[in-house]
Amino acid sequence: MANLFMFSRGLGATIFASGIVDHYKDEPSVIVTGAQTAPLFEDLPNLERLIIRDKLPWQKHWLHLWQDLRRTSWDHIFALKGGSVSLFMKARKKHIWVHRAFSLVHKVNQASSFAGSKTPLRPAVWISETRLARMKPKRPTLAVSPIPSWVGKQWPIEDYITLLTKFCKTYPDAQVAIFAAPNERDRVLPLFQALPKDQCIDTIGGHLLDSAALIKWSRVFIGNDSGLMHISAAVRTPTIGLFGPTNERIFGPWSDETPSPHRIVRSGPYKGPLRGYMKQDPKDTNCYMADLSVETVWEVLQERWENAQNPELRMSA
Repeated sequence: MANLFMFSRGLGATIFASGIVDHYKDEPSVIVTGAQTAPLFEDLPNLERLIIRDKLPWQKHWLHLWQDLRRTSWDHIFALKGGSVSLFMKARKKHIWVHRAFSLVHKVNQASSFAGSKTPLRPAVWISETRLARMKPKRPTLAVSPIPSWVGKQWPIEDYITLLTKFCKTYPDAQVAIFAAPNERDRVLPLFQALPKDQCIDTIGGHLLDSAALIKWSRVFIGNDSGLMHISAAVRTPTIGLFGPTNERIFGPWSDETPSPHRIVRSGPYKGPLRGYMKQDPKDTNCYMADLSVETVWEVLQERWENAQNPELRMSA
């Protein structure tokens, strides 16, 4: 029998729970997820089927999913989304996400407890050896993800320009790989225009796993609280997370290494409500990261860059 995993559409939430899938990667898996996150699973060992859940009016997508899968008997069902539908499916054991009182425990630990694990299940991204070899860069690479899902937690692009211009001048043998979604190109265009063309890699529009492979090859990653930041932590690239209105105790780059290779740089002491994060309202276009100085971020970036392990050594460890 196969295991059924039903995910939300969010990239970060999917990465937080990816350790559950990795725990069962030697068994056949069927993944149900959204179009944004589906590419993450294409290199998963023993992937039996990948179902993209397109949202339909009146929640009809869940009815269609039930009609598709109701005759299958599953070993495990892990329903991080669609728990009510899974109640009407056959399985030896069901794990259904139930929203409880808000917790300040990290999301990786929350997902691991949901799966019944007494220890944290380390997030994973599955990248084939062929893909990894194809994406290997020829120069030391800094991965940069400057655009989060909400403008409130975005460090100003002008500050990224100042930081990365200094980086390129300080390390002329290095290159900067810039990651963003195709609909975010206009927002990162000033960055492409400001940096030396021979030190800049445009990854926009590429496959998500290609991006993950390049991030894995990178010496250091820097970016706002975002799904790509969590991908970076999952592939064990030293990650610098820039935080403001979200709580790093819950959403920070996760690691089971001691000391952690990751660093958090805050715009100031966390001042959000007790539930751990500000409501990410698309109508709220205020930036809550403007008081984070370039000098503060540069100090952390330079330390991580000069002390980070060579990616090839890191992967072979």
